[in-house]
Amino acid sequence: GIYQSFAALSHVLADCVLLDGIFVFTGILATGLLEGHSLRRHVLPNVRNVYFPTLRASVMTSGALMPLQFLSFRYLPVQLRVLSVNAVDLIWTGVVSFVSHSGDVEKI
Repeated sequence: GIYQSFAALSHVLADCVLLDGIFVFTGILATGLLEGHSLRRHVLPNVRNVYFPTLRASVMTSGALMPLQFLSFRYLPVQLRVLSVNAVDLIWTGVVSFVSHSGDVEKI
């Protein structure tokens, strides 16, 4: 009923609205550090350059995938929600990774 719909909507909004900015920031930061870049010389300037375009792409992608997430949380049994949410997250991660690395040029 209405309670399940409200619960599903609150899950989706928390994921898309509250957590996107945190995930984007930590993703850019962790990726730069794990690639062996200097925090001060490369990672933080990269965060300043790509955070907002990446966040914009993240919000747009999350907005496009909101109906699918809502349907997953509302109608799928718990066992299948994990698979559905992981599929959505795979799409989201691909878009965010593409946008955050779109300015990278590897020097050979």
